Amino acid sequence: MTLLRGSVPDGPVGQRELAKLDRKQRIADAAARLLLEFSFDEITTKAVAAAANIGEATLFRYINSKEELLTIVYGDQLDSVLNRIEQDDAVAAAHRHVEGASSAAFYVSRVLHSYQVRCDFYLLNPVNAALYLREGFNPGSSESARHLAQGDRTIRLTTHILREGQSDGAIIESVDPGIVAQNCHGTYIHEIDRTPVRNFDPASIWERLEPRLRAQLVPLAIRT
Repeated sequence: MTLLRGSVPDGPVGQRELAKLDRKQRIADAAARLLLEFSFDEITTKAVAAAANIGEATLFRYINSKEELLTIVYGDQLDSVLNRIEQDDAVAAAHRHVEGASSAAFYVSRVLHSYQVRCDFYLLNPVNAALYLREGFNPGSSESARHLAQGDRTIRLTTHILREGQSDGAIIESVDPGIVAQNCHGTYIHEIDRTPVRNFDPASIWERLEPRLRAQLVPLAIRT
């Protein structure tokens, strides 16, 4: 978990600084545990402070608001998920020239895998994940730039996968991979956003998302 408000200092540190770093880490870990178990509205800053074994006044020396805890905790967790997605795809890409591998289905499956992993992360706590998504589109949020950068990572990966498919002659050349990637990501966000509005079961998100993604990706095939 990334430390709150500030990075780890370079070089040796004194006992006072070590104590601050320890409190930051305990706050981040406590918030992560609570957000995994409870919805954001059920959590209080008093509960986070108690779980971190500090006073509530001390907590606000490290954060500005409860919302900041949500965005930092989920931001850190999503960064880890995105790292894993990119590592998984690098392994898959290494097999692209294996006989029969570089078909359109191969490239489509790589895109679908990245979004299935993101859906699995969403399902750990759908209410809090949806709140994090919304907070990222709030212009006043301190984490909005980070949230947009995370979306850009997924869009960039999808773009890269489709360009590989084009270079291998499996995906039609006339399509702009970047636009397709943006549309895929917009579809993913739409499914998360409409889940509570339509009173859908969060567990069904992949059942709803996968066919919508396939509808955008499968028609791009030249060589199936």
